Amino acid sequence: MLSRKSILVAAIVLIAAVAIYNSDTMRDARIIKGLVAQNIEARGGAESWAAIESLQLSGQMDLGQGLYVPYVMEQKRPGKMCLDFEFNEETATQCVDGDTGWKRLPFRGRNRPEAMTAAELRQMAGAADIDGLLFDYKERGHEIELVGKAMIGDRATTKLQVTLPGGAVRWLYIEDETGLDIKLETMRVLGGKERLVSTYYLDWQETDGLLIPRRQETQTEGDEETYFLTVENVRINAPLDDSRFAMPSTVAGTS
Repeated sequence: MLSRKSILVAAIVLIAAVAIYNSDTMRDARIIKGLVAQNIEARGGAESWAAIESLQLSGQMDLGQGLYVPYVMEQKRPGKMCLDFEFNEETATQCVDGDTGWKRLPFRGRNRPEAMTAAELRQMAGAADIDGLLFDYKERGHEIELVGKAMIGDRATTKLQVTLPGGAVRWLYIEDETGLDIKLETMRVLGGKERLVSTYYLDWQETDGLLIPRRQETQTEGDEETYFLTVENVRINAPLDDSRFAMPSTVAGTS
């Protein structure tokens, strides 16, 4: 038979456990866990996304002032991404290979590949992730904090703060009803000044069991114009060699 002391100790432990479970930290952790699971399931499920080794998207990109150009974006695990777009009959390229990044911007007179600056590489952090910010976030070193509720137009959302391993911070809005990403906010240095950039995800469509937004609209603090990107074609597990993402060795280190 339990002694009165044992019963008292057990009761104290139980009360403490309940208090911890009901604490703000634990409550937020439960909400985050539920949101992440809802988001992944809404986008096609963890198993489907884990089966993807590469992803190729192509369509039209808005450069502003009514100028639209074709682009191709290719992503490959782990952390590789290249973006090509046509401008003035020349191809501009921005690539990251997981650790470093490079660019070639002929429309700015920079015809040879050159390394990205540390700031440019930080700004592109997360862009190479096929899965988005939330999938396997703990394993990838992403820290998620619950910010609270927010209305995006007439849609109720939950706002999350996501801190990437390099320290870059993103704010992601998940729609309560569908579990899909609605808006992403990030800070970028533009024209020597840090500005808030907001991207809205629209027109989610299914491809081979995966939901992918077919339109993105971007607004930058201090700029009245809205820019967009459309996804017209999706290729899943297209064969992509690692050399696609590496700076061409014949000119590496030149500027």
